[in-house]
Amino acid sequence: VAGCLVAAVVIALAQGRYLAITVLASLVIGTAYSAPPIRLKRFHFWAAACIFTVRGLIVNIFLYRHFATLLGGDVRLPPVVWLLTAFVFLFGLVIAWYKDIPDMQGDRRFQIATLSLRLGPKKVFELGGVVLAVGYIGVAAVGMIGIAGASGPFLAGVHLLLLALARARARNVSPEEPRAMARYYLVLWGLFYAEYLVFPLAVWLR
Repeated sequence: VAGCLVAAVVIALAQGRYLAITVLASLVIGTAYSAPPIRLKRFHFWAAACIFTVRGLIVNIFLYRHFATLLGGDVRLPPVVWLLTAFVFLFGLVIAWYKDIPDMQGDRRFQIATLSLRLGPKKVFELGGVVLAVGYIGVAAVGMIGIAGASGPFLAGVHLLLLALARARARNVSPEEPRAMARYYLVLWGLFYAEYLVFPLAVWLR
C-alpha cells in the first residue's frame, strides 16, 4: 500500500498540477474517510460528502483539465462536462447511502452512525431511488432541450433507458436482504461507469 501511495504521488506530480490536485485531494479525503483518528466514515453526512466530492467534483473537473492541457485544448469545462459532473455528484450520493445497507450489522456493532441505521434500510433505499430518478430525468430533460457539444437526443434516450433498467432491477430487491442489496449495489456501479461511455459517445455523435 505504501508503495502504491508513493508511486501514485510521484507520477501525479510529474504529470502536472491538475493530475497532482486530483491525486493529492483524493488521497487526503480518502485518508480522512477511512483512517483513525478522523475516520469520517463514522458519520453518514461526512462519509457521503467524501464520496460525492471525490467522485462527483474532483475526478471530473480536474481530470478533464489535465487531459485538456495534455492535448493543448481549453481547460474551461464545456456544458456537457458540467452536466456529467452534476449527474455523477448525485449518483455518488446514492452510492454513499447504498453501500451501508448490506453492512448494517457491522456498522451497528462498531457504532458507525450510517443513514441506514438512522432511517432504516427501506427508507434509505427509497430515498436513493428518488435521487437517482431525479438525476436521470434531469439529464434527459437537458438532452431534450439541447446542450452544446453533445447529441441531446442520444443523452435523453440512453438515460431514460438506463433509468428504466435501474428501476426494473430495484423492483426485485429487498433492502433488508444483504446479499440482494449487495448485488444491486454492483449493478449501480456498472451504471455509474457506463456514464463514462455514454457522455463521450454523445459528444462524438453531436
